[in-house]
Amino acid sequence: MRKKRLSIAGLLLLTLPCWLQAQAQAPAAPSGKTQANQAAAPAVQVPVRPAGEAPVGVDTKKPVDLEADQAEESRAVALGLCTIRIQSSDVAKGRTAITAALHEVARVSAKYDPSGRDSEVSTINRDATREEVIVSEETYSLVQQALDLCRESGGALDPTVASYDYLWNFSNKPFVRPLPDEVAARRAMIGCKHLAIKPNRAVRLMANALRITLQPFARGLALDKAADVLRKQGIENFRILLGHDQYVQGRLGTRHWLATVPNPHNPQETLAQLYLGSQCAATRSDSDRVVNRGGKRYHDVIDPRTGQPAQGVASATVIGADPALITALAEAVFILGPKAGLQLLGHHKNVEGFVLDTTGKITATPGMSDYARLPAHANL
Repeated sequence: MRKKRLSIAGLLLLTLPCWLQAQAQAPAAPSGKTQANQAAAPAVQVPVRPAGEAPVGVDTKKPVDLEADQAEESRAVALGLCTIRIQSSDVAKGRTAITAALHEVARVSAKYDPSGRDSEVSTINRDATREEVIVSEETYSLVQQALDLCRESGGALDPTVASYDYLWNFSNKPFVRPLPDEVAARRAMIGCKHLAIKPNRAVRLMANALRITLQPFARGLALDKAADVLRKQGIENFRILLGHDQYVQGRLGTRHWLATVPNPHNPQETLAQLYLGSQCAATRSDSDRVVNRGGKRYHDVIDPRTGQPAQGVASATVIGADPALITALAEAVFILGPKAGLQLLGHHKNVEGFVLDTTGKITATPGMSDYARLPAHANL
């Protein structure tokens, strides 16, 4: 027995170093917090499916694989990430059409990029305070739309709101809130009454340091132009996602194109499912660029009438057939709030929408029930 016990002890001494080396090389067991982060990562890192990060888009919790008769491609532009999916019996033709449509989205995005050195909006902002600037027919139409909606909304959607950009710069680190006197000085000169246009497509800014933005309309214009390209190339069933906004036409076989509206403060929680035909759906929320400071939430949707981030609304979604109008109305409704915002939608035929306020209450137009089943309240 003594000899056997010594033999076992010797065996243990021989195997112990190998066991210790294996333990040292083995990865440590993750903590519960790390596991949660790892589990959540796929839902956040979805570069080719931007809707998972936006208030309107496809549900990326369970990504849908492409079927044999579908094609999809994405491209990042100044207006946001654009993803186009088509369904066609000729997928090769569909891919060619997608590439052409994305090129058109990039063209519109660059043309109305306020930070683009050679964009048409930059030219207006640089030169139109000194002299008239002759713009393209496309830009003239957007400026006219912007002036019309500015008046209709009582100044809630005003192209000259870009004059606040230097004060509310959310790219600055650390974030610096502008002083009340700075905001008041800018507010005194802002207003669409200072933006003049003539039938010869001349644009003039009537106040020094005045700047304009056409991005609320440009997002819809990009969707509209891309859809035109797809149609001209024989594609009848498609979905175009551009940031928070999308345009769909046709169906997926016998099904509607499906979109979800996530909770803006918790994107993994679905607020509503939208069933769209040949329509645009646009959403504006308080979660694009946001800073929480001193118990207050500062976001980048500025109310031109106050010079402050719009208050009381977490997100606003609008549905209709005219993309340029719908994307602009979504911003106007967000700024106006549930009561005045939905009244504004009532002035436009076949336009529906809903508003989620900062208390979690959801208010919708009567016709919204044709496109979604909405809860009465959401947790924020």
